[in-house]
Amino acid sequence: MAIMLAVVLAVLCSPPAAALSFAEAVDLARRNDPTYLTAKAWLRAAQERESQARSGLLPQLTATANTSANRRNYVARSEPPAESLTNYNSNSGQINLTQPLWRHTNLISLDQSRAAAAQARSQLDAAELDVLVRLSQAWFDFMLACDSLAYSEEGVALARHQLEQLKYSSEIGLSSETNLAEARAKYDQAMAEATAAQAEIDVKLSALEQIIGNIPGAIHPTLPKHFPLPDLSRDTLENWLSAADSSNPSILAAQFSLSAAREEIRKQRAGHEPTLDIVGSYGRNAQGTGTFPGQSGYDIAQQTLGIQLNVPLFSGGGQQAKVREAIALGERAEQDLETARRSARAIGKQAWFGWQASRARHDAALQLYKFYSLSLESAMLGRRNGIKAELDVLQARQQLSGAWRDMQKARYGMLFNYLRLKATAGQSIETDLSAFSAALSQTNL
Repeated sequence: MAIMLAVVLAVLCSPPAAALSFAEAVDLARRNDPTYLTAKAWLRAAQERESQARSGLLPQLTATANTSANRRNYVARSEPPAESLTNYNSNSGQINLTQPLWRHTNLISLDQSRAAAAQARSQLDAAELDVLVRLSQAWFDFMLACDSLAYSEEGVALARHQLEQLKYSSEIGLSSETNLAEARAKYDQAMAEATAAQAEIDVKLSALEQIIGNIPGAIHPTLPKHFPLPDLSRDTLENWLSAADSSNPSILAAQFSLSAAREEIRKQRAGHEPTLDIVGSYGRNAQGTGTFPGQSGYDIAQQTLGIQLNVPLFSGGGQQAKVREAIALGERAEQDLETARRSARAIGKQAWFGWQASRARHDAALQLYKFYSLSLESAMLGRRNGIKAELDVLQARQQLSGAWRDMQKARYGMLFNYLRLKATAGQSIETDLSAFSAALSQTNL
């Protein structure tokens, strides 16, 4: 019977196109999800800021050059005045070298940039787990919508059969108009529910497209009955929460953010300290004529090498304000870390208790599924033997479809909460998703 339901779902939910596997959806999500791509871009930017900070410890070279055309009109204060007009060229070039010997702020900036890069890496890890969890949830929601549509279609079939029976009974005078009107209303209600179920599928597909972009083909509509469900009965909530405290990527990112904020405080305080640099230059100047008429042109080459000390004395209170600002931002980073910890623990608890509830619903739905499977077999056998009518078979099919839907919903809940629990603990879910994708691609349901 599970095979029959799966076939119905495939017809209802899959357009005639090449099927999109879950593994392909994962790849599309990594290439198209804006949140994940933002985290990747942020990591690249943080890595470049680390390179920028390192450059502050290395030699700085600059070169300047110029050339000028000059026109000089020289008038001597004599009797009579002597005047001469000269046109000449002048040019110069210079190379300047600065090698920091002691710039405490630059050293701190390097440590700060490393913390920021580590923060960005943790944020990318968090974004990757998040996109995989969101994709799984969207996929499960779509499959549940397909299961609900199958249940609604069974309800339509049942209501249609009842309406046709009452129409015939009314024609031969065995049924009242009231009963016929009630049957027609039930049929209209069943059709409305089927329409709403189909619309819900479109809504869930739209949610999936927000993550992976345009869906290039059909997707597998149901989870195979034999797919093994995760078992958390031997685990404890405290173990998962402890793992989240130590490995949750959002918590790690907040810790690195706090480290970067503390480095910023040190850097701003170091702004009061002197700096010491090696400075050197080499320059050449050339002029086509001398300063006074009759003088020859000249060439000058000059080399300098020395040590330069800069001592900040007063900046109008700006540096003290920067220190106070950095301290305030550090306090905010501490609260962000606490928020990340509380959020991770809350999500972990939600996933844990969500799994427990889904397991209880699954066990109950499984028993109903087994019972309604026997009821359908009995109804079909009774119909063949002339004991039961087609209506009994349709009712049994609808009940079985409802039990299947409820059982699948509970299974999706167990899987999703398990994935979310592992993601909260900072554990990889790649293996779980690969197994899920492989199960969906199997035709023997």
